[in-house]
Amino acid sequence: MTALTAILLWLLVLFLVASLVRRLTWLPGVIVALGLALLVWQLWHAPDSGAVDIIGQTIDFTRSSTFFGFVLQLDDQARGAAIVLFYWGALFALTSAWIQSDRVLAPTIPLILAALLLTVSAEPLLWAPLWLVVAAILMAFPAQGASPRLARAALRTLIGPALALPFFLFTAWVLNQPAIAADDPELWISAWRSLVVGVTLLLTPVPLHGWITAQGETAPPLTAAFLVGVWQITVYVLIRHLLLTYPPLADYADPARLLPWLAVIQLIWAGVFTFGSNRLGQLWGYLLLWDFGAAFLLWSITGELGTQAMIWLFLTRPLVLILFASALRSLTTRFGENASYNSLGGAGERLPVATIGVVAGGLFILGWPLGALFPSRISTLRLVEANSDSIFVSYGLIFIWAMAAMFLASLGVIRLLRALSQPLTATDLPRENLRLSWLILPLLLIGFLLSLNPALIESFTLQIADWLTRL
Repeated sequence: MTALTAILLWLLVLFLVASLVRRLTWLPGVIVALGLALLVWQLWHAPDSGAVDIIGQTIDFTRSSTFFGFVLQLDDQARGAAIVLFYWGALFALTSAWIQSDRVLAPTIPLILAALLLTVSAEPLLWAPLWLVVAAILMAFPAQGASPRLARAALRTLIGPALALPFFLFTAWVLNQPAIAADDPELWISAWRSLVVGVTLLLTPVPLHGWITAQGETAPPLTAAFLVGVWQITVYVLIRHLLLTYPPLADYADPARLLPWLAVIQLIWAGVFTFGSNRLGQLWGYLLLWDFGAAFLLWSITGELGTQAMIWLFLTRPLVLILFASALRSLTTRFGENASYNSLGGAGERLPVATIGVVAGGLFILGWPLGALFPSRISTLRLVEANSDSIFVSYGLIFIWAMAAMFLASLGVIRLLRALSQPLTATDLPRENLRLSWLILPLLLIGFLLSLNPALIESFTLQIADWLTRL
């Protein structure tokens, strides 16, 4: 049995078991978290080549799998990506069990991760967006949640991969017809330009960013953080693999020039609308968009040499996103989903831990000191500033716009703090559950330690970066 087949079967078993016990709000999350943690452990300690015996089965890490006629290979790059994705899944499943979040999220995590794993394992690589479409369809279920809500998040998530897929397929067809392409140079050029368009669509730049903000506004808070996060990890791994596999792609669109501007436009857009937000869900959506753009800005500045920095960011991001999402859920259960700022009177008095969680989480997402993302954010800004004169003059403008976006978004979080500090109006407002305190406070402590000493997880980032950079 190939390693990929074994992983997919295990994910399917986790989905089935978690679905059977989904009425117990805490048990599916525990089952999925333990199952994914076991996968992370096995992948981390598995040999780089050859086979290993697990529960009487011989698992081969060198053979490829055939799935519905598609060839799939769990190579080193897919292995590194799988470890990060399963790590995210385990953290969010465990959190959903602890805070008893929406019961649809935990059972669907294994299926979503399976589709994303197929994306990074696809051969040929140009067929990978097909699995992204499958992942987007599966994401619709947790985005809708267990209670009736708008389908905006579920539908908009499909837009990017569905639009990108035809461009990838056209490029794949041309590259598989070298004789025809040799007789028609314009067809060859069109194929590479088509691939550039497809890659750009997968990045979902403004104005295709609506799926991210819709997740924040309409999906459960924890679900929105998970879906946006694992999607970006997969797209990052896929695009960097495309750039390494098809070098001519960079000749038609230089990522060092295009990606910074796409990222900073997202930052500006998110900063302006975070400042103008008047509802909790709306603020959460634009903070997720800001975080999305900041991650791609770091990648655009560091390039292939910054793989370790990107892995460090992906390992620490869930801590901050869970901090904000868990505290936000505590607020929404008492004030309603996407509640207006005007209705939050007394939150600071009756829900002090949730108030600390959303304010600290919001500021830490933006890169304020003492948060887990501070080293990554400050490094991004310092690199942009350092490169403003030595590489591209436009980087000076990018630095100014990025700082302005951070300033506006910070003011938006401060506006939320003012709303949460309003006097108590409803005397029957219940106090928060102590469970939240036992989640928020450790997250704050871990984030504080990582901000002081980013090297605490250096051994993990080095190993995963090593897998991702192997050709």
